[in-house]
Amino acid sequence: MSNSASIFNQISKKLSRETNLQNQLEIVVDGAMDLTNADAGTLYSIFEEKFLKFEVVLNRSLNINKKSPETDFPDIPLYKDNVANASMVVVNSVLMEKSIFIDDIYDENQYNFSGTRAFDEKTGYQTHSVLTVPIYDFEKKIIGVIQLINAQDNDDNIRVFNDNDLELINLFIMQTAFTLSSKILIDKQKSLFKSIKVSSNV
Repeated sequence: MSNSASIFNQISKKLSRETNLQNQLEIVVDGAMDLTNADAGTLYSIFEEKFLKFEVVLNRSLNINKKSPETDFPDIPLYKDNVANASMVVVNSVLMEKSIFIDDIYDENQYNFSGTRAFDEKTGYQTHSVLTVPIYDFEKKIIGVIQLINAQDNDDNIRVFNDNDLELINLFIMQTAFTLSSKILIDKQKSLFKSIKVSSNV
């Protein structure tokens, strides 16, 4: 736990020094990966209560580091034709307000990982274990979700995520929720400003 405490302390220092909000979100994802020794991580925000928006995508093996608006992945709808898009694990995590463990996506039938499998085929990557955790603000409202991929053991072999990983991530999210809350608020203000600007020009 001392190593975890050290990671928490390092993340806190990085966040206090960084003023760019998108860079702060990157620090949050990177920190969550350090806590669980995950190889990759993605952070989504809930946009207009309709979509999950890619904010940060990190993958250490593939040297991927993308932050919005350069993430270039399409938003994921929470609903399709007024029906919950529950075959997507990140969506189901949000709608059901629960954390979800997947030991190996290639043995998983409940959720649709076709996009992930296509990514693996294209890049040569091998996605196996996944942990998806909803993110709450201080009013206990879900404002996003973080997904971690391929936890690794001390010998860098892929392992499944466990309850200790989830406990660390939940504690971590509580301490960094303000960062994402600020991001959501700013996006809402921008959206409102655009709508006001458009209506005033009509």
